[in-house]
Amino acid sequence: MKVKILLFGEALNIPKTSVGLGVGLLSVWIDGQGFTSGSNDLGALGYILLETQTVDLGDVTPQKQALFSNLHGRVVKYDIKPEMFFRNGGIAKISLTISEMRGGLLVDEVLQVLAEDCTGVSVVTNALSFSCTMFEMEKAVAESNDEQLVSDDLVETAVNDAPAPADSPDDDTLTAEQPA
Repeated sequence: MKVKILLFGEALNIPKTSVGLGVGLLSVWIDGQGFTSGSNDLGALGYILLETQTVDLGDVTPQKQALFSNLHGRVVKYDIKPEMFFRNGGIAKISLTISEMRGGLLVDEVLQVLAEDCTGVSVVTNALSFSCTMFEMEKAVAESNDEQLVSDDLVETAVNDAPAPADSPDDDTLTAEQPA
């Protein structure tokens, strides 16, 4: 089984609260079949643009092969623990979990991926943890998984255009530029 993941996400605290609000866009290719989804809860604060290489997991059990080879319409829980990195060389431990009812019990099936030499930017406070319903990609888009999707120029732009940190941890007000 071969797996590739592309994730963009950003989450910030709402000013003057401890409530985090974020957005995440995710694409997953399993054995060349593409699936995509989004989430409004990443489970951590920060910014991430992560593209893994295609990772060969080798042979998996027939049950996992059948379950994970068609994610369309399935709720998948993602746990993603990336290292902090810029541009390339990042490492991320990724788990995909699908829960199924079997004989009146909820059983979790987990597919784990160790992705090395990732491309992108990762500046998150903790591991990401979110669930979303996956949908099959259009065939032409799904077939683009053999090439690097995130260009070096895009990563450089993301790093250079990132917002400057607040002046102090207590600065939780939003300000707009005032005309001179």
